Amino acid sequence: MIRGLGIDIVEVDELRRQIEDIAGFLEEVFTVEEIECCKARPNPYECFAARFAAKEAVMKAFGSGWTEEVDFLKISIHSDGDSVPLVKLEPNLQNLLAQYSASSLKLSMTHTPNYACAVVVLDE
Repeated sequence: MIRGLGIDIVEVDELRRQIEDIAGFLEEVFTVEEIECCKARPNPYECFAARFAAKEAVMKAFGSGWTEEVDFLKISIHSDGDSVPLVKLEPNLQNLLAQYSASSLKLSMTHTPNYACAVVVLDE
């Protein structure tokens, strides 16, 4: 049974502008591992946009949006480009997952040069 659903779409160029124009944006939104992973990709902005969309989709699946409890840095997206992307949650968000009576969180991400999209399902 689905306990939560979230979806988000991001314009790659808009996120690129935020990264370039807002001091500290990368460090406020992405973990060190995510930054290193995306910077190693042929088009890092598509990678950042997909992860940003994924984090937003997680927040929407929790029904919270960006709060002190549900923060960008408490959600980490891991993908090697070949396997299913994984969401790692800090312990307090693991507890929130349990509050939703959800046992798993599934993520799907995709991107083009212009857009990145992510869908998250919390299920039993």
